[in-house]
Amino acid sequence: MFDKILVAVDLDPEGAELLLKKAQSLGSGEVWAIHVVEPQFVQYSIDPTFTGALTRAMEQDAISAARARMKEIFSGSGIPPERQLVTLGRPAERIHEAAEAEDIDTILIGSHARKGLRRLLGSTANAVLHDAPVNVLTMRVPE
Repeated sequence: MFDKILVAVDLDPEGAELLLKKAQSLGSGEVWAIHVVEPQFVQYSIDPTFTGALTRAMEQDAISAARARMKEIFSGSGIPPERQLVTLGRPAERIHEAAEAEDIDTILIGSHARKGLRRLLGSTANAVLHDAPVNVLTMRVPE
């Protein structure tokens, strides 16, 4: 049904497994996975103009840790390392960019939120949905 599906994950192994199974059930095409590491000024509420060596080192450590976690989560999944993407930036923007760069036709993302307007869709899933260059499927992932 789909040629290329990009599964956006937050590195929770159970959620990633659910999303992967869903992606694999949607068609016989390629499945890709992406995790976006947010810039450290977002994570720690640091002034965004603060981009010193410490911040860059923290971001590189976070990227390395995410790559290792992706490898662990997706070992035996059939998704080769070259289709396990880890990048730095705002999640929605990087997911959109990866979808365009890799000629993805569908993005699959989980949603966890339970309160207020976010009850309908998590903030990252909502941001991915808006201005997405391709179809977006969301799946409820239990917390």
